[in-house]
Amino acid sequence: MDTQKKKVAVIGALNVDIGGRAERPLAPGDSIPGRVRTSFGGVGWNIARDCALLGAETAFFSLLGRDEHESGILAEGERFGVDLSHCRWVARQNNRYLYICDELGDVAAAVNDMQLCSLITPDLAASWLPELSGAGAVVVDANLPEETLAFLAGHVTAPLAADSVSAAKSVRLGAILPGLGLLKANRAEAAVLTGLSRPLDQAKALLAAGVERVVISMGQEGILCAEGKSFFRQNASNTHPVDATGAGDSLTAALAAGLAQGLPLAKCAQLGVAAAGVTIAHAGAVSSELAWLGWNPPQAADPR
Repeated sequence: MDTQKKKVAVIGALNVDIGGRAERPLAPGDSIPGRVRTSFGGVGWNIARDCALLGAETAFFSLLGRDEHESGILAEGERFGVDLSHCRWVARQNNRYLYICDELGDVAAAVNDMQLCSLITPDLAASWLPELSGAGAVVVDANLPEETLAFLAGHVTAPLAADSVSAAKSVRLGAILPGLGLLKANRAEAAVLTGLSRPLDQAKALLAAGVERVVISMGQEGILCAEGKSFFRQNASNTHPVDATGAGDSLTAALAAGLAQGLPLAKCAQLGVAAAGVTIAHAGAVSSELAWLGWNPPQAADPR
Protein backbone atom coordinates (compact mmCIF):
# COMPACT_ATOMS: atom_id res chain seq x y z
CA MET A 1 0.00 0.00 0.00
CA ASP A 2 1.56 3.30 -1.09
CA THR A 3 0.87 5.83 1.67
CA GLN A 4 4.04 7.88 1.36
CA LYS A 5 2.40 10.95 -0.17
CA LYS A 6 0.10 11.65 2.80
CA LYS A 7 1.31 12.05 6.38
CA VAL A 8 -0.56 10.55 9.32
CA ALA A 9 -0.27 12.55 12.55
CA VAL A 10 -1.05 10.64 15.75
CA ILE A 11 -1.80 12.41 19.03
CA GLY A 12 -2.07 10.20 22.07
CA ALA A 13 -0.49 8.01 24.70
CA LEU A 14 2.88 6.33 24.92
CA ASN A 15 3.49 4.14 27.93
CA VAL A 16 5.71 1.41 29.27
CA ASP A 17 3.86 -1.90 28.89
CA ILE A 18 4.43 -4.66 31.44
CA GLY A 19 2.54 -7.72 30.27
CA GLY A 20 2.19 -11.39 31.09
CA ARG A 21 0.59 -14.32 29.28
CA ALA A 22 -0.57 -17.35 31.25
CA GLU A 23 0.30 -20.84 30.03
CA ARG A 24 -2.92 -22.32 31.42
CA PRO A 25 -6.34 -20.97 32.52
CA LEU A 26 -6.20 -18.13 35.03
CA ALA A 27 -7.42 -18.75 38.57
CA PRO A 28 -8.39 -15.83 40.85
CA GLY A 29 -5.88 -15.35 43.64
CA ASP A 30 -3.41 -17.87 42.23
CA SER A 31 -0.04 -17.49 40.51
CA ILE A 32 -0.01 -19.02 37.03
CA PRO A 33 3.16 -19.97 35.09
CA GLY A 34 3.67 -17.92 31.96
CA ARG A 35 5.83 -15.30 30.28
CA VAL A 36 6.33 -11.65 31.33
CA ARG A 37 7.76 -8.96 29.07
CA THR A 38 8.32 -5.19 29.15
CA SER A 39 7.91 -3.08 26.04
CA PHE A 40 6.63 0.30 24.85
CA GLY A 41 2.94 0.66 24.14
CA GLY A 42 0.03 3.02 24.50
CA VAL A 43 -2.80 3.30 22.00
CA GLY A 44 -1.38 6.34 20.23
CA TRP A 45 2.15 4.92 20.08
CA ASN A 46 0.89 1.55 18.81
CA ILE A 47 -1.10 3.30 16.09
CA ALA A 48 1.89 5.45 15.09
CA ARG A 49 4.25 2.48 14.78
CA ASP A 50 1.65 0.49 12.86
CA CYS A 51 1.08 3.38 10.44
CA ALA A 52 4.81 3.60 9.80
CA LEU A 53 5.06 -0.16 9.24
CA LEU A 54 2.22 0.08 6.73
CA GLY A 55 4.25 2.64 4.79
CA ALA A 56 2.74 5.94 5.92
CA GLU A 57 4.90 8.95 6.74
CA THR A 58 4.06 9.17 10.44
CA ALA A 59 4.54 11.82 13.12
CA PHE A 60 3.74 11.31 16.79
CA PHE A 61 2.62 14.09 19.15
CA SER A 62 2.60 13.53 22.90
CA LEU A 63 4.01 14.46 26.30
CA LEU A 64 6.86 12.13 27.28
CA GLY A 65 8.88 11.62 30.45
CA ARG A 66 12.62 12.01 30.86
CA ASP A 67 13.03 8.80 32.88
CA GLU A 68 15.13 5.66 32.39
CA HIS A 69 13.15 4.84 29.24
CA GLU A 70 13.88 8.08 27.32
CA SER A 71 16.73 6.69 25.22
CA GLY A 72 14.74 3.55 24.44
CA ILE A 73 11.77 5.59 23.22
CA LEU A 74 14.00 7.69 20.96
CA ALA A 75 15.69 4.59 19.58
CA GLU A 76 12.35 2.93 18.87
CA GLY A 77 11.08 6.00 17.07
CA GLU A 78 14.14 5.92 14.85
CA ARG A 79 13.83 2.16 14.27
CA PHE A 80 10.20 2.37 13.17
CA GLY A 81 10.61 5.64 11.29
CA VAL A 82 8.18 7.63 13.46
CA ASP A 83 8.92 11.36 13.78
CA LEU A 84 9.14 12.28 17.49
CA SER A 85 10.43 15.81 16.98
CA HIS A 86 7.13 17.42 17.97
CA CYS A 87 6.82 15.66 21.35
CA ARG A 88 7.25 17.65 24.56
CA TRP A 89 9.60 16.09 27.15
CA VAL A 90 9.22 16.70 30.90
CA ALA A 91 11.08 15.54 34.01
CA ARG A 92 8.49 12.96 35.04
CA GLN A 93 7.91 9.21 34.88
CA ASN A 94 6.40 7.90 31.65
CA ASN A 95 2.95 6.35 31.66
CA ARG A 96 2.69 2.69 32.75
CA TYR A 97 0.31 -0.06 31.58
CA LEU A 98 0.17 -3.44 33.35
CA TYR A 99 -1.84 -6.25 31.72
CA ILE A 100 -2.38 -10.01 31.93
CA CYS A 101 -3.45 -12.21 29.02
CA ASP A 102 -5.09 -15.59 29.45
CA GLU A 103 -3.80 -18.74 27.75
CA LEU A 104 -5.65 -17.77 24.55
CA GLY A 105 -3.96 -14.39 24.35
CA ASP A 106 -6.98 -12.31 25.37
CA VAL A 107 -6.50 -9.52 27.90
CA ALA A 108 -8.03 -10.66 31.19
CA ALA A 109 -7.17 -7.65 33.38
CA ALA A 110 -5.18 -4.44 33.16
CA VAL A 111 -4.19 -1.40 35.22
CA ASN A 112 -3.13 1.88 33.64
CA ASP A 113 -1.25 4.84 35.10
CA MET A 114 -1.67 7.53 32.45
CA GLN A 115 -0.92 10.71 34.41
CA LEU A 116 1.16 12.32 31.66
CA CYS A 117 -1.82 12.27 29.29
CA SER A 118 -3.76 14.54 31.63
CA LEU A 119 -1.08 17.19 31.04
CA ILE A 120 -1.61 17.29 27.26
CA THR A 121 -3.48 20.59 27.39
CA PRO A 122 -5.23 22.63 24.68
CA ASP A 123 -2.29 25.07 24.83
CA LEU A 124 0.15 22.26 24.03
CA ALA A 125 -2.16 21.04 21.25
CA ALA A 126 -2.32 24.58 19.85
CA SER A 127 1.47 24.57 19.43
CA TRP A 128 1.10 21.53 17.16
CA LEU A 129 -1.48 23.00 14.78
CA PRO A 130 0.99 24.21 12.10
CA GLU A 131 2.42 20.70 11.75
CA LEU A 132 -1.01 19.04 11.89
CA SER A 133 -2.29 21.20 9.02
CA GLY A 134 -0.12 19.31 6.54
CA ALA A 135 -1.38 15.85 7.48
CA GLY A 136 -3.62 13.68 5.34
CA ALA A 137 -5.27 12.42 8.54
CA VAL A 138 -4.96 13.19 12.25
CA VAL A 139 -5.62 10.43 14.78
CA VAL A 140 -6.52 11.07 18.41
CA ASP A 141 -7.02 8.53 21.17
CA ALA A 142 -9.41 8.87 24.10
CA ASN A 143 -6.56 9.00 26.61
CA LEU A 144 -6.45 12.74 25.89
CA PRO A 145 -8.37 15.12 28.20
CA GLU A 146 -11.85 16.09 27.02
CA GLU A 147 -10.94 19.77 26.69
CA THR A 148 -7.96 18.89 24.48
CA LEU A 149 -10.08 16.62 22.30
CA ALA A 150 -12.62 19.43 21.94
CA PHE A 151 -9.89 21.90 20.97
CA LEU A 152 -8.48 19.57 18.33
CA ALA A 153 -11.92 18.82 16.91
CA GLY A 154 -12.54 22.52 16.56
CA HIS A 155 -9.18 23.48 15.04
CA VAL A 156 -7.73 20.56 13.07
CA THR A 157 -8.43 21.01 9.37
CA ALA A 158 -7.34 17.53 8.23
CA PRO A 159 -9.75 14.56 8.51
CA LEU A 160 -9.92 13.62 12.20
CA ALA A 161 -10.03 9.96 13.25
CA ALA A 162 -10.57 8.79 16.83
CA ASP A 163 -9.92 5.56 18.72
CA SER A 164 -12.22 5.03 21.71
CA VAL A 165 -9.50 3.18 23.73
CA SER A 166 -11.88 1.67 26.33
CA ALA A 167 -15.49 1.78 27.49
CA ALA A 168 -14.52 4.01 30.43
CA LYS A 169 -12.62 6.50 28.26
CA SER A 170 -14.88 6.46 25.21
CA VAL A 171 -17.26 8.89 26.94
CA ARG A 172 -14.63 11.60 26.35
CA LEU A 173 -15.45 11.45 22.64
CA GLY A 174 -19.15 12.15 23.08
CA ALA A 175 -18.90 15.91 22.61
CA ILE A 176 -16.73 15.73 19.47
CA LEU A 177 -18.67 13.16 17.44
CA PRO A 178 -19.84 15.80 14.91
CA GLY A 179 -16.20 16.68 14.19
CA LEU A 180 -14.98 13.15 13.46
CA GLY A 181 -14.20 11.95 9.98
CA LEU A 182 -13.84 8.42 11.35
CA LEU A 183 -14.55 6.68 14.66
CA LYS A 184 -13.30 3.21 15.58
CA ALA A 185 -14.91 1.63 18.63
CA ASN A 186 -15.72 -1.85 19.86
CA ARG A 187 -19.24 -2.85 20.88
CA ALA A 188 -18.79 -1.93 24.55
CA GLU A 189 -17.36 1.50 23.67
CA ALA A 190 -20.09 2.18 21.12
CA ALA A 191 -22.68 1.19 23.73
CA VAL A 192 -21.36 3.88 26.08
CA LEU A 193 -21.55 6.49 23.32
CA THR A 194 -25.03 5.52 22.08
CA GLY A 195 -26.82 3.65 24.88
CA LEU A 196 -27.55 0.87 22.36
CA SER A 197 -26.38 -2.74 22.29
CA ARG A 198 -26.75 -3.89 18.67
CA PRO A 199 -23.81 -2.86 16.45
CA LEU A 200 -26.04 -1.91 13.51
CA ASP A 201 -28.13 0.35 15.76
CA GLN A 202 -24.96 1.79 17.27
CA ALA A 203 -23.56 2.61 13.84
CA LYS A 204 -26.78 4.33 12.77
CA ALA A 205 -26.84 6.40 15.97
CA LEU A 206 -23.21 7.46 15.56
CA LEU A 207 -23.83 8.55 11.97
CA ALA A 208 -26.86 10.50 13.15
CA ALA A 209 -24.64 12.17 15.77
CA GLY A 210 -22.43 13.52 12.99
CA VAL A 211 -19.61 10.97 12.60
CA GLU A 212 -18.75 10.67 8.90
CA ARG A 213 -17.47 7.06 8.95
CA VAL A 214 -18.04 4.49 11.69
CA VAL A 215 -16.15 1.23 12.25
CA ILE A 216 -17.31 -1.04 15.09
CA SER A 217 -15.03 -3.90 16.03
CA MET A 218 -16.80 -7.15 16.89
CA GLY A 219 -13.84 -9.42 17.67
CA GLN A 220 -13.89 -12.68 15.75
CA GLU A 221 -17.11 -11.55 14.04
CA GLY A 222 -15.15 -8.90 12.15
CA ILE A 223 -16.05 -5.23 11.86
CA LEU A 224 -19.21 -3.33 10.98
CA CYS A 225 -18.64 -0.27 8.81
CA ALA A 226 -21.02 2.58 8.07
CA GLU A 227 -20.90 5.70 5.92
CA GLY A 228 -23.90 7.71 4.74
CA LYS A 229 -26.56 5.12 3.97
CA SER A 230 -24.05 2.34 3.34
CA PHE A 231 -23.54 -0.43 5.89
CA PHE A 232 -21.37 -3.53 5.47
CA ARG A 233 -19.54 -6.12 7.53
CA GLN A 234 -15.95 -7.14 6.92
CA ASN A 235 -15.08 -10.62 8.14
CA ALA A 236 -12.21 -11.07 10.59
CA SER A 237 -8.98 -12.56 9.33
CA ASN A 238 -8.86 -16.32 9.92
CA THR A 239 -5.87 -16.27 12.28
CA HIS A 240 -4.80 -18.39 15.24
CA PRO A 241 -4.70 -15.89 18.14
CA VAL A 242 -1.46 -15.52 20.05
CA ASP A 243 -1.82 -12.10 21.71
CA ALA A 244 -4.85 -9.84 21.21
CA THR A 245 -3.05 -6.81 22.65
CA GLY A 246 -2.79 -4.09 20.01
CA ALA A 247 -5.08 -5.72 17.43
CA GLY A 248 -7.58 -2.88 17.68
CA ASP A 249 -4.78 -0.33 17.40
CA SER A 250 -3.53 -1.89 14.15
CA LEU A 251 -7.10 -1.74 12.83
CA THR A 252 -7.24 1.98 13.62
CA ALA A 253 -3.81 2.52 12.05
CA ALA A 254 -4.84 0.88 8.79
CA LEU A 255 -8.09 2.84 8.70
CA ALA A 256 -6.20 6.09 9.28
CA ALA A 257 -3.55 5.30 6.66
CA GLY A 258 -6.30 4.61 4.15
CA LEU A 259 -8.19 7.75 5.17
CA ALA A 260 -5.07 9.85 4.63
CA GLN A 261 -4.85 8.47 1.10
CA GLY A 262 -8.50 9.18 0.38
CA LEU A 263 -9.32 5.49 -0.04
CA PRO A 264 -12.97 4.40 0.15
CA LEU A 265 -14.12 2.96 3.46
CA ALA A 266 -14.41 -0.56 2.02
CA LYS A 267 -10.71 -0.56 1.07
CA CYS A 268 -9.74 0.84 4.47
CA ALA A 269 -11.77 -1.89 6.16
CA GLN A 270 -10.12 -4.65 4.13
CA LEU A 271 -6.67 -3.44 5.06
CA GLY A 272 -7.81 -2.98 8.67
CA VAL A 273 -8.94 -6.55 9.30
CA ALA A 274 -5.81 -7.85 7.56
CA ALA A 275 -3.62 -5.70 9.83
CA ALA A 276 -5.50 -6.84 12.94
CA GLY A 277 -5.11 -10.46 11.84
CA VAL A 278 -1.35 -10.06 11.47
CA THR A 279 -1.06 -8.38 14.88
CA ILE A 280 -3.13 -10.92 16.80
CA ALA A 281 -1.04 -13.76 15.37
CA HIS A 282 2.16 -12.46 17.02
CA ALA A 283 3.22 -11.69 20.58
CA GLY A 284 3.23 -8.02 21.53
CA ALA A 285 1.14 -5.01 20.61
CA VAL A 286 2.93 -4.27 17.30
CA SER A 287 4.10 -6.80 14.74
CA SER A 288 6.89 -6.02 12.28
CA GLU A 289 5.10 -8.39 9.89
CA LEU A 290 2.77 -5.51 9.03
CA ALA A 291 5.53 -4.22 6.76
CA TRP A 292 5.00 -7.33 4.58
CA LEU A 293 1.22 -7.20 4.61
CA GLY A 294 -0.12 -8.42 1.26
CA TRP A 295 -3.08 -6.84 -0.51
CA ASN A 296 -5.52 -9.69 -1.10
CA PRO A 297 -8.55 -8.56 0.92
CA PRO A 298 -11.70 -10.65 1.44
CA GLN A 299 -15.10 -9.51 0.25
CA ALA A 300 -17.33 -7.45 2.52
CA ALA A 301 -20.37 -9.19 3.96
CA ASP A 302 -23.94 -7.98 4.52
CA PRO A 303 -24.30 -6.75 8.16
CA ARG A 304 -27.64 -8.45 8.56
